[in-house]
Amino acid sequence: MIIQVPPTVPVVPEQLDPSAVPLAVPEIVWSAVAPALVLMIGGILLLTVVSLVRKPLPSWFHATWTVATATAAICATVPLWQRVQDNGASSEMAGTVGLDGFSLFVTGVICVSVILAALLLEGYLRREDLVGPEWYVLMLLSASGGVVMASANDLIVLFLGLEILSVAVYVLAAMHSRRTSSQEAGLKYFVLGAFSSAFLLYGIALTYGATGSTNLAGIQTFLADNVLVDNGLLLAGLAFMLVGFGFKVAAVPFHMWAPDVYQGAPTPV
Repeated sequence: MIIQVPPTVPVVPEQLDPSAVPLAVPEIVWSAVAPALVLMIGGILLLTVVSLVRKPLPSWFHATWTVATATAAICATVPLWQRVQDNGASSEMAGTVGLDGFSLFVTGVICVSVILAALLLEGYLRREDLVGPEWYVLMLLSASGGVVMASANDLIVLFLGLEILSVAVYVLAAMHSRRTSSQEAGLKYFVLGAFSSAFLLYGIALTYGATGSTNLAGIQTFLADNVLVDNGLLLAGLAFMLVGFGFKVAAVPFHMWAPDVYQGAPTPV
């Protein structure tokens, strides 16, 4: 019996070359997120420097570092503002980060707020006999989350920025260890904040299921080009997101946590 072996197909060398298959890698324009990176890196560097130095640094050093970092973030915003003035609004990083006048204005407001809060915090910590750079580190990290949230053009990026901001504020609200009201404020803020984050994330998931995108421009395009037969899923997603944001900003009727947290949290927070 003769067995015929089929001829083998020659392997083309290009088929073994991984570079022959193009990958859709979005271009990362680091300058678009420069203010957030400056604030985040400044907070991490402050924590690193204090950890490596054996002798405790004075509180004015922490405040000066925070003010300098926020000022550097403002300086990083100026070229972006000039770009928007010359070329108009744009989207970077595969459309997840937006550069426009509103986002840059909010970034400037956040940086100025950090400067004022750092100056107030330095005197408050001396009066209350509280030491440690953690206050300033958490303030910078919280500000970086606010900047990410302001420039977000995607629901996932918006959620990440909001959580970076919120988690730092949870800890700041409970940082006064000698006041029971401060610890109570931090606990209430954390529990209700986590509750609202679950609503927000579920709303984002439902919106993605209804439109097939988490990008704000993609959602707008989908709704403009398509007519939904049943918009219940989309409305449910919007309702869940509204509840989540309502808790975060203490909007009526989701404001029950605000009096206790504002009363118990340290004044500069």
